[in-house]
Amino acid sequence: LAGERTGEVGTVLGTASFANKTVGTGKTVTIAGVGLAGTDAGNYSLTANSTTTANITALGITGSFTGVNKVYDATTAATVTRTLTTVLAGDVVTLSGTASFGDKTVGTGKTVTIAGVGLAGTDAGNYSLTANSTTTANITALGITGSFTGVTKVYDATTAATVTRTLTTVLAG
Repeated sequence: LAGERTGEVGTVLGTASFANKTVGTGKTVTIAGVGLAGTDAGNYSLTANSTTTANITALGITGSFTGVNKVYDATTAATVTRTLTTVLAGDVVTLSGTASFGDKTVGTGKTVTIAGVGLAGTDAGNYSLTANSTTTANITALGITGSFTGVTKVYDATTAATVTRTLTTVLAG
């Protein structure tokens, strides 16, 4: 107790709460059940405020994107897995962003860039995010089937042959 005399025992009682759990500055804190306890509490009369203000700051969390390998599909579209750490139980928060390869060609360890990295969900505003904006993944070759069909010819005293060629599963463009 402020101003308490040496040797006297006393404790201020009370509970404090914000009106809601959301991040903000200068938020009202309500104090309830204010009182005194202890051996010498009866020797004092307490006058105390029932409200004050304080801030709730955003909880820092870490997000990570991991590239997912894909088979060539003639686009730069990429898929990533998303992971968030330290989201509190009951809060609705997700990691957002769109992923793309720099080009559509086959390769290993290709850079995947994530644009619009952020948080979404009802409680997203209560968190601050640190996350990667690039990762890597592979684009593997698309398997296609080729076939040859012989073309009938009239005898011409040569071994030359003509065939028609057909490829299946070739992507447009």
